[in-house]
Amino acid sequence: MDGLLIGPATRRQAIAAGLCALAILLTLALAAPRARDALPPVAPFMPMCALTVFTTSGIAAFLLGGRFAATRLPMLGALGGAYAFTAIAVALQLLMFPGVFTRTGLLGAGPHSAAWMWVFWHAGFPAFVIVAEIVRSRAQAVESSMAAASTYNGPRGWLLIAGPAALAALLGGLVIAVDFAQPWPAPHAAEPGAPLAVHGVGVGIGLMNLAAIAVVLLKGRLRLVLDLWIVVALLASFVDVALNTLSVERFTLGWYVARVFSMFAPGVLVCVLVWEVTALYRRLAEEHASLVHSSAHDALTRVYNRSYFDEQFRRVVDQAARAGQPLSLVMIDVDHFKQYNDAYGHLHGDACLGAVAGALAGTLRRPGDFVARYGGEEFALVLPDTNADEAGALAERARAAVARLAIAAPRAGGHVTVSAGCATSAPVHLQSHANGQAKASTNASALALIEAADAALYAAKRAGRNRIARADASLA
Repeated sequence: MDGLLIGPATRRQAIAAGLCALAILLTLALAAPRARDALPPVAPFMPMCALTVFTTSGIAAFLLGGRFAATRLPMLGALGGAYAFTAIAVALQLLMFPGVFTRTGLLGAGPHSAAWMWVFWHAGFPAFVIVAEIVRSRAQAVESSMAAASTYNGPRGWLLIAGPAALAALLGGLVIAVDFAQPWPAPHAAEPGAPLAVHGVGVGIGLMNLAAIAVVLLKGRLRLVLDLWIVVALLASFVDVALNTLSVERFTLGWYVARVFSMFAPGVLVCVLVWEVTALYRRLAEEHASLVHSSAHDALTRVYNRSYFDEQFRRVVDQAARAGQPLSLVMIDVDHFKQYNDAYGHLHGDACLGAVAGALAGTLRRPGDFVARYGGEEFALVLPDTNADEAGALAERARAAVARLAIAAPRAGGHVTVSAGCATSAPVHLQSHANGQAKASTNASALALIEAADAALYAAKRAGRNRIARADASLA
């Protein structure tokens, strides 16, 4: 079962992704001129955002890893690695950030450790997206990619995910071990109107995001659903970096909006992945229902098959016993069907059985009634809560319905007809056994009703066929 994430993008999906991208760019255009406007400080906002990014990135890495395990598409594994890198990097940044857990940060962090983890986080994500595009198969079709993915079986393939996560941890150790200088000018140096070039690190990371977008566009050409939403995620990451570059101060408009987009970048793909899982479960449920339907129906006549009859008839017998209701069974046989097959061949014989089954099914009106192919040219009508007179009337309607088909028979001037035998279980008998009735008793009651209906059927055939016959009396 192909995943929707790696399936072709529909027009509706392209429009949805395009609207998201437009909203992101519009937000950047509105927020950029006022990026340095101070807003009231909300101290828990930063750790809340970092925790959200960690959670959504971890979920994205897990879901992409699951899709990689199912498809062995290396691109999915590499994208899972990009989000695993993000999850580890943002977690380390949160631990190192001064004032969150301790005044100077945990893990022995220096004054600029958290800032450098932010740099690695925002530079690593587009870098690993580019890596994911590089490992994409040369063939654009998903089937070709899957055929080429055999080299990623086994533990080696999981390095696509585990490798970036380990790299994030190593970079965390590096920024703790080495006292790097602050990656951007101090807040007091970023005066209003200062040129963007003073924030060289931010500009470089922004260019990396734009490069990643260009690579996705060139390699995927937005053909897949995945391509659309990776571009949206990269745009959100670009806006995050751009607003942080414009305003390095905390609690400014740019700082707050940047944090929102830092959460949006992994969150949008998580939403798409969850939507995919939901869609796949829905498709699986539909296919399971179709399989159950197919397994319960006769392939030739499209009515229920013998296995369904055997299982359901015992259940109906037990329900009738518990409810103290009558239960009728009509056994129907196509008259002289062997002669019909010999005269016209099996293909016409199959068509005849299908037409007869349709006519029989058309006589049933209540939800609990059903028709099943009992075997060969023999059918069974199961009629819960139906007394002997009602069963006889319905059997006559079924006989007449087949006669109205006017299917030519090999005998002169004749048409295909059916014979029917009716038997009914009396409610008094069933009610007397309702309390504590064992499975063996249910099976015995079911067998007795089948034998009575079958005997009545043979009585109708002995009497000249094209008629119905009833069992001598209701079973009691």
